[in-house]
Amino acid sequence: MTRRPQKSAPERPARFAAPDLAVRDCVELAVGLASYARRHGLARVEVSGPPVLGELIEEFGLDQVHFVDTHQQPAVDIEATPRTWRCGQRGLRCFSDQLADTAHAPRGAATSASTLAEGTVLRFARHNRLGDALSIVTGLEHYCCDNAVKSVAVTGSPILSQVVELFACERVRSAPASTGAVSGDAIFARASWSLPWLDRFHHSVHETYGGRVRYGLAPLPLRERPARREREDVVYCQFDARSGTPLPRPSARRLVSQAALHGDVRILGGPDTSDYLGSGVTYVRAELSEIVARLLSCRFFVGCDSGLGHLAGCLDVPGVIVSTDDFETTWSFFRNYSSLNVIPSAAADLLLP
Repeated sequence: MTRRPQKSAPERPARFAAPDLAVRDCVELAVGLASYARRHGLARVEVSGPPVLGELIEEFGLDQVHFVDTHQQPAVDIEATPRTWRCGQRGLRCFSDQLADTAHAPRGAATSASTLAEGTVLRFARHNRLGDALSIVTGLEHYCCDNAVKSVAVTGSPILSQVVELFACERVRSAPASTGAVSGDAIFARASWSLPWLDRFHHSVHETYGGRVRYGLAPLPLRERPARREREDVVYCQFDARSGTPLPRPSARRLVSQAALHGDVRILGGPDTSDYLGSGVTYVRAELSEIVARLLSCRFFVGCDSGLGHLAGCLDVPGVIVSTDDFETTWSFFRNYSSLNVIPSAAADLLLP
């Protein structure tokens, strides 16, 4: 009897072509490709795309990834990759399998000591949104407490210092720009999109510095709760007009009309949101401390996967998050907020008149 020749494993792709992505997505893609190369033992992965992608690869020192203007075919078109390669919303994060084995280690298992030095200043030049700031500060605070790191500092955008000022941080402080600062953007980019939202930065710090890591981080409490206001008959709505997958305008307008049946509706957002939703509604812009006070006194919150949505969850504000991209991913990000429910946008269209 003749044996059938065994089929060799298919060669893993090493050439990729990226479309004109936003910088935020390029950050995810660059580090995702580096993790993919390490995971599968590839000495070199090539990628073409927008020039900023090459700049990020050089800035982050990703030796396994090489940016090229054009490359030999065949190349994998990232825009056309199967959804199973994607991690919910962005990039090639499923390549990286960032769910570290140590995260699933039994309690009491030996872990390496943290190498994060006391007093380290982490600079975040690219990650400057409210959601990023909440994740960074929460993740660092828990990591430092778990690993007996007495103090670290963050610098970069004003929103970082505002979050540090508002929330109870014993080990994370805000610092002015420093020439000796470590690039926190490269560390943040390692955060897997498959992890629950507040856990992401905690795990990426562990991946860089070692030490203890765990799931299920709790939101940080406010350092000082604002003066108590009477509960207002107000529904705050926030739909991120800058999102890559915004809620369709007619659906957003119907949600606003439905919310108006239950209270005075006010929209949290700036000029881009007013251009998106149009006239006939009240828009509110305020500093972060004032937004916190407003959310704590409102009747209800309706929003999307955004920094303000996560802020509402951290503050236990009752509300609904409308998923406009991948429902499972949005749900995983918000599942630990007991006060918020996540619904797909298709359900909102179906249920609203």
